[in-house]
Amino acid sequence: MGVYSFKELEKLLPSVGSINGMQVKDYLQALQDENQIRVEKIGSGNWYWSFRSDAKRSKEAILNNLKSEETKLVTTIADTEKQIEEEMTKREEDDEMLEGGGIDRKALFETHEALLKEMDILDKELSLYSANNPAEVLRKVADTQKLKDSAIRWTDNIESLESFLVNLTGDRAQAASYMQSACGDEYVIGEGLKEL
Repeated sequence: MGVYSFKELEKLLPSVGSINGMQVKDYLQALQDENQIRVEKIGSGNWYWSFRSDAKRSKEAILNNLKSEETKLVTTIADTEKQIEEEMTKREEDDEMLEGGGIDRKALFETHEALLKEMDILDKELSLYSANNPAEVLRKVADTQKLKDSAIRWTDNIESLESFLVNLTGDRAQAASYMQSACGDEYVIGEGLKEL
């Protein structure tokens, strides 16, 4: 066991531990956080000490944790190897069953690949006919109706704004010029918004 004051450690650690004198406090705090040293405030100063038994207990705890982790990993590896063996046995049985029926696993994979390619070709061909797809036509009708409803709503809003401007200014010509400057070519003086 060693007991030191902070001032003693400030003088001792730079020469013994190759620590910069400015970093002694940070180094001591790190050791304290890792429970490698103990700190007590006695009087006006801090005193630092460490017990060999604490270090031994800490190392034993780490060793025990590593041993339990090793045991878990060994068990996991054994279980994985067992699953691999079972899968290999199952595949061999499947191969024997397929061969007994005159079917080869390689031929099945080739057929699977050919079917995937055919499916891609059919998907591309179907996308060419998407314009005539009933679901696509219904979606376009719904989108068109939403746009039409939105156009009617905004036309009503613009006409309400025009009415508000006429009431506010009291002059229909002045309100019409405001509307034309705001709406541009879409607004015709005397007629309102153009029909689309």
